[in-house]
Amino acid sequence: MLGDLGQDTEHQKAIAESLEREECHRIFMLGDLVYPKGIKSLEDPELEQKFLKFYQPLLDRNPALIIPLMLGNHDHQGKPSAWLDLAKKNPGFFMPSYYYFIDYGGLCMVALDTNFYLYKEKVQEGIEQSTWLTKLEPRLKDCDVKVAMSHHPFKGGDYPGSKDWKGAEGSMKVFLDTYVIGKFDMHISGHVHVLENDGEDEGTKMLISGTGGENRGDGASGYIVLRWDPSNPKRIGFSMRKVETETTIVDDSVPQMQEEEHEWDERINKIRVEEPWYIRLFSIH
Repeated sequence: MLGDLGQDTEHQKAIAESLEREECHRIFMLGDLVYPKGIKSLEDPELEQKFLKFYQPLLDRNPALIIPLMLGNHDHQGKPSAWLDLAKKNPGFFMPSYYYFIDYGGLCMVALDTNFYLYKEKVQEGIEQSTWLTKLEPRLKDCDVKVAMSHHPFKGGDYPGSKDWKGAEGSMKVFLDTYVIGKFDMHISGHVHVLENDGEDEGTKMLISGTGGENRGDGASGYIVLRWDPSNPKRIGFSMRKVETETTIVDDSVPQMQEEEHEWDERINKIRVEEPWYIRLFSIH
């Protein structure tokens, strides 16, 4: 699980390369897929430069991998439907709609688009999504574990670098408070460019994974990995994977060489995928 990706940075490259070593079955992308204004079409050069060149190789090397997509506020500044077109053209990217439901045999994942509650012109789409979730509630009762995903967090305003984000407000807060918090076991989001455990509210564990392209906080970069075993369906584990993305500059010059002959070796993105800084296992009641 990771969001806030498409900036064409060495940081983004480091995160993408470490994802390959995880050998995940699914990689959920939590929005802001391309900065600063999304894409206009499948022919938009930003799509290749800031997204496909990083993640298409993951699909090429692992044909069984599926990458479900969600949209962020930056994606909505372009043409959001272009991402639906991408999913139709490339089956490795999954996005049947702006919001959708997946049942992995008891582990139920619900992808939501919180941008509908950010832009006034998308009020009708917000109403339709809320209605869809209401109709989905009887189906969710059959799930062992329920995980909601969206671009915007419910809270997430207490971290360095969160800028103007102080937590969900207005109709977005009402939507998340009504349909997600207290209804799902976990809520995983991005938007804030940090990797954090955002606490718990009314029994809903809240996690933020927004360092796919950069980190504006003072903590680690990386992504969230979920582990669920259908033989123990009421229990789910998550870990926060730390990836080193900082540039390391090493002087490899030979002492006898003249100063003008010294060569500096910029070893960018010395990638280190460590053991999780923590793993939490908790039972769903």
